[in-house]
Amino acid sequence: MSHLERPLSSSAKTIAMAQPKILWIDGVGSYAICDQNEVTIGQAFPGNQVDLAIRGDLSRRTAVIRRHGEDHLVQPLQLVQVNGAEIDRAVLLCNGSVISLGSRIELRYVKPTQLSGSARLELIGHTRWQPLLSAALLMGESCVLGPESNSHVICPEWTTKVVLFRKGEHWMCRVNEQANIRIDGKPVRAPFPLIQGQRIRGDEISMTLE
Repeated sequence: MSHLERPLSSSAKTIAMAQPKILWIDGVGSYAICDQNEVTIGQAFPGNQVDLAIRGDLSRRTAVIRRHGEDHLVQPLQLVQVNGAEIDRAVLLCNGSVISLGSRIELRYVKPTQLSGSARLELIGHTRWQPLLSAALLMGESCVLGPESNSHVICPEWTTKVVLFRKGEHWMCRVNEQANIRIDGKPVRAPFPLIQGQRIRGDEISMTLE
């Protein structure tokens, strides 16, 4: 899948399962927004109500990722290994931890900075998410999109950064005024709420939450 823009066919998927909120960042990729305290992972097939579905040989419900303060734990429901060691109880994840689900599927847990409780889950190899994603974002209290290597989503062509942060039950966006942000064609001042369906554009930024 090209990450230059979201595929037009994404809204026409026929697999009836829970769909995560997805942040589409033009020129960068598509990211599931997982902002609940527990995220279930399992196989992609019709009717399977998991938060993150993977196309591959694994159980209906394989594991749960749970927020624990500023960290995350992985709880096995079926065969799960962390860094090559099989686990039978919840285990704390560290930056770079490799989570093996079943016998063939691997995920990498990436926590770019200890200053935020957010992290990124990446599939290793040729396995694919359903729907197609670049990665899943396990959201803490804030998440950074930008060009720096310690961003949760690295946007190499940007010269500024966007910070997503919680405000009550909602997500807000903070961005430099020089970014000239417009929502659905209308200029806005930051911080502003991140609302599903809105098209956010700036001199460098173009993204939508679906």
